[in-house]
Amino acid sequence: LNINALNFDHQLRRAQEKEKNGVEGFLTQPVHSERALKNLRIARQTLKGRLLGGVMPIVSYRNACYMDSEIAGMSISPEIIRMYEGLDRTEATELAVSLTTDFAKRMADFVDGWYIITPFSRTDIVTRVIDNLR
Repeated sequence: LNINALNFDHQLRRAQEKEKNGVEGFLTQPVHSERALKNLRIARQTLKGRLLGGVMPIVSYRNACYMDSEIAGMSISPEIIRMYEGLDRTEATELAVSLTTDFAKRMADFVDGWYIITPFSRTDIVTRVIDNLR
């Protein structure tokens, strides 16, 4: 379920059609914007099936720019991209843990669970996020 889609109404109609044909759950694209959170809330109110929310830490400015411009279905808010500008690896790691934890907690009321994508084998970030969600 692409909660980052500019035409989310279309995505929602497609998801409803899928439910009519037997689909019982959806995986969302990772959430990195207020728009995605809003769309996730709408999906929860509209769909009957289970929703697993996508969680994916951003590890650097370059990573944020790449995800936003080159990966279909991904959208990183410009504010978040700017937050990574000029950070070294340690600072970017701290920001990744903080932002990812925040988005995961904020989507908790709208999902039945999360699935976590580990970027570049950065298990150090993912384990800290998981610890923060316990």
